[in-house]
Amino acid sequence: MSTEITANVQTPSYKPDPVLPSKPAHSAEKKPEISTAKLAMPDKADLQFDAEQMQKNLQEAIARLNAQMKSKGQQLNFSIDKTIDRTVIQVKNSETGELIRQIPDETLLRVAHNIEQVKGMLLDEQS
Repeated sequence: MSTEITANVQTPSYKPDPVLPSKPAHSAEKKPEISTAKLAMPDKADLQFDAEQMQKNLQEAIARLNAQMKSKGQQLNFSIDKTIDRTVIQVKNSETGELIRQIPDETLLRVAHNIEQVKGMLLDEQS
């Protein structure tokens, strides 16, 4: 008596991993390492600001500029419009005193003054 054993054994099919394209040799750059060290923040700067002193210094500088222009016989006048807090430069004819040019223009100064007035009225209404 012969005993034959037949086995029907199936082996799982083998699927290779997909092949990824290799990078060219020139693109093999090293990635920068990310540091996890914490940086110490510097203390805040101790700034001292004196608005009155700054205004005084500005007035002195304007006076010196005007004196220099006068000594050279040129009629160039520097001033500050306090309403809009802007510098105004005037060029005048030295013989007649006629205003040749003003920077910013007179029209622009009037518009700026009107805007300041409107801002004042709006603030009064909101209060």
